[in-house]
Amino acid sequence: MYNKIQTQAWIVISLWLIATMFGFIMVFTLGLLLPSIAEELNLSPGMQGVLGSSAFLGQAILAIPMAWWTSRFNPVAVITSTIVLGALLLVLQGWSPSFAILLVGRFAFGIALVTMEPPGAKLIYQWFPMNKILFVNAIQNALFGFLMAIGVLVTPILLDALDDWRVLLYLSGAVYGFIAIVWMLLGRQNNQSDKETKAEEAAQDFNPATPLAKVLLHRDLVLTCVGFSSAAVVFSSFNTFFPTLAGDKGISLAWSGIILAINFITGGILGLIMSRYFGKISYANLVMIFLIVVMVVSYTLITLTDSRALLIVLVVFTGISGAYFPILYTEAFKLKGVTVNRIPVAVAAVMASFGLGLFIGPIITGFLEETLGDLGLAMIISAQFGVLLLPAGFFIRFTNDTKNTESPSHQTK
Repeated sequence: MYNKIQTQAWIVISLWLIATMFGFIMVFTLGLLLPSIAEELNLSPGMQGVLGSSAFLGQAILAIPMAWWTSRFNPVAVITSTIVLGALLLVLQGWSPSFAILLVGRFAFGIALVTMEPPGAKLIYQWFPMNKILFVNAIQNALFGFLMAIGVLVTPILLDALDDWRVLLYLSGAVYGFIAIVWMLLGRQNNQSDKETKAEEAAQDFNPATPLAKVLLHRDLVLTCVGFSSAAVVFSSFNTFFPTLAGDKGISLAWSGIILAINFITGGILGLIMSRYFGKISYANLVMIFLIVVMVVSYTLITLTDSRALLIVLVVFTGISGAYFPILYTEAFKLKGVTVNRIPVAVAAVMASFGLGLFIGPIITGFLEETLGDLGLAMIISAQFGVLLLPAGFFIRFTNDTKNTESPSHQTK
């Protein structure tokens, strides 16, 4: 019986991960489609920048309100709705005859994508015990790395073969529609867990409505959100401008794609390995601080060289620093005093912070480049935002010990 439940758990969560990661691929690979889009729609550099950040803006602004609203509904139904909506929005973007419609489609797609995260977090909480959630989130991060690497490498090939960015978006919409059908057939809640959680809440005279203030002002969540936002500035600055910087140094777009792919994959692999041991070691905070220092130093140094061999070495270290992601993300699941129906809001706050960093990172770097006249120096300055992760590294107690959290009853048996 236990093995059957575990199998079902992995089927449900794997499908959710595939759905969310496919959506993120469509967001992060826009830069590869942008030259074709800009040429056809006659977009200025400013319009291209607005288009590139529009999905992240929707994520930053509406993540928390959408989590608040959708937390009262069946998480499986919410995910189904957002995948279907995402598929339709990809088709809309492919059809869009104007910049305005394309912009609306991108903005709405970002909202649909971030709306999928909180109910997915609720399903993870239902299907897995607390001491396994870090591992599940590490798998999510690793899958993100592998799929993003594939997306970065395959998108130019597909674009060249199809010779039309609109057809590529139509095809992506069809794939997302297929994922929606599979999810409708196999996605489900852990009903036993859901019943136990509701019974526990009733016994404690618990108010099902999520109290925003109690969640959003939690010290560990504030530190997590500040850390995620600052790390996203570093990440988005590098991913947006490195191909341009590399091109200025005579490095081809194909090589830039390889560098970006290595960056995605390395962090995913290390995060997966660390998830097995991180919460059990006594020096977990020192490891987190080490990752933060590696982030700042490696993202700084990688802008200073045009040696392909050295770039590969340095991008391995930038990828290693990305192992912080599943570790810090898991904190939203185990805030002391926060029970299961409040988790979607905590996760949404983290995703909103990450979206804010992704949105402002390119803007900050672009403004610095215009002011200083040096893209490399602008990227170096943006890399220093990683220092703002240090408070989380120092003050959050990273542990998988369920005694430190108020978990639903099914997780503490």
